[in-house]
Amino acid sequence: MSSLFSLLESASKRLKQNDPDFHQQTETTTAILRSSGVLPIKRASVNGAIHSLFAAAIVEAYNNNTSVDITSRSAAKFHYYGFSTKLIGYLDKAVQSKLLISKTNRAKGPLKLGNILETYLAN
Repeated sequence: MSSLFSLLESASKRLKQNDPDFHQQTETTTAILRSSGVLPIKRASVNGAIHSLFAAAIVEAYNNNTSVDITSRSAAKFHYYGFSTKLIGYLDKAVQSKLLISKTNRAKGPLKLGNILETYLAN
């Protein structure tokens, strides 16, 4: 189990490294999230870094064979750690699209990767 915040921290560091496999997985995940309507396409040029970080955190969870644990939905906590509050909405949309699996209908608690993400990241 890994908290979203630790996955985001780790993903941020990995995005700065020269790791072609990680970057390819992140791009694939970003494309899946955009095509599913989780990430908006209209403002991709403005929010592209946030989108990549969100996708990279999912890739980190996959590579570490762990869930994405949502320990807080507080916008203040996201802001405190230096992450966009938009991530909360992206997480909820990912749950609604079955890309992330939650025990509730919202992004809360441990989230497992859905079949689509698992399949594409395995290749």
